[in-house]
Amino acid sequence: MHRLPVIKLTTCIIRSVFKEAGQPGVILILLMFEGPFLARFFVVVQLSSLFYLFFSGPWIADYPLFLGIELAGLLLGVIAIWQMNPSNINVTPVPKQNGRLVTHGVYSVIRHPMYLAQLLVVGALVMEQYSHLRLIVLLILLVNLIFKLNYEESHLVKHFEGYKKYMQSSWRLIPLLY
Repeated sequence: MHRLPVIKLTTCIIRSVFKEAGQPGVILILLMFEGPFLARFFVVVQLSSLFYLFFSGPWIADYPLFLGIELAGLLLGVIAIWQMNPSNINVTPVPKQNGRLVTHGVYSVIRHPMYLAQLLVVGALVMEQYSHLRLIVLLILLVNLIFKLNYEESHLVKHFEGYKKYMQSSWRLIPLLY
């Protein structure tokens, strides 16, 4: 087995979990696995985490607070998809060749509202049907989405002329925090 690349990748992940794109930890991970492999890896981890969280417990929260959080996440996701236009969406964190930059609506406040929507929905479900394993998978999803959005933004800056300016006027994932 090829353990050295896995060890290097793990080390890079640990060093750069909350670092901004352009800082050494993120640059190192991007250089190690640049290209379609890393983009697909992020998607596989994301979809695997979501799959586990949806199929290891109920899909709809019973407790009103958690149901409200789940519905807010669903609403945010639907609005984000509608404002992005489904033809402009790419599951991998690489902009479409003929894609357009969307900076209106929820995107004027949050650059990655679909990621936040996913976290709200499954976060509510994990709180509703808590287990240590479900929490670990939720944390894996969170870390993966942070890496995925850093990777995506490194490509968006190169692809769209106005992306750097857009970054200065919007929050990455959570308004007023990140």
